[in-house]
Amino acid sequence: ALQDGLVDDPDRYLGSMKKDTEALVQMVEDLFLLARLESGAVELDVESIDLTEIADEAVEVFRPLAASKALTMVLEFDERVTALAAPEGVARVVRNLLDNAVRHSPSGGEVVVSVSNGASAQVVITDDGEGFDDAFVEHAFEPFSRNDDVRRRATGGAGLGLAIAHDYVSGFGGEIWAEPGPGGKVGFRLPVV
Repeated sequence: ALQDGLVDDPDRYLGSMKKDTEALVQMVEDLFLLARLESGAVELDVESIDLTEIADEAVEVFRPLAASKALTMVLEFDERVTALAAPEGVARVVRNLLDNAVRHSPSGGEVVVSVSNGASAQVVITDDGEGFDDAFVEHAFEPFSRNDDVRRRATGGAGLGLAIAHDYVSGFGGEIWAEPGPGGKVGFRLPVV
């Protein structure tokens, strides 16, 4: 229709096509990353990282999106928490989990990122969304899995973010989990220094 000049507002159609193309590019990139993680082709250069700093940077990245939904974002930590992992991989995990929390939180809600130390370094992200169904929790980290009640197409995503997070955390010798709602709650633990 654009090529034939049959549309009244070509800029609107071009903008829509651009968004769709960007979403497809992101999905293809995520699929390649997931395939590389599952095959062991991603170099996981493990080092001592500042988990608190990585979480803080991720929170700052998502503040503008949260503000557009009138969400409050809170970072809770008692001290600097260090872990053994690759900084880029952990940053991707935290961003994936924050992206889900912000997208699925209702306007005016709160997203809390808690970083703590113990036998392992831990990050837990909670939100005021509906959370996962009990039956879905065990499938939450499978590729393309979507919780029908919470993860509708309108909220975006292809069901790859949690699978990517799972593969990174597992590759670092850690553990990732989700808890059933109400409220979203997902966390991960990493080995400590």
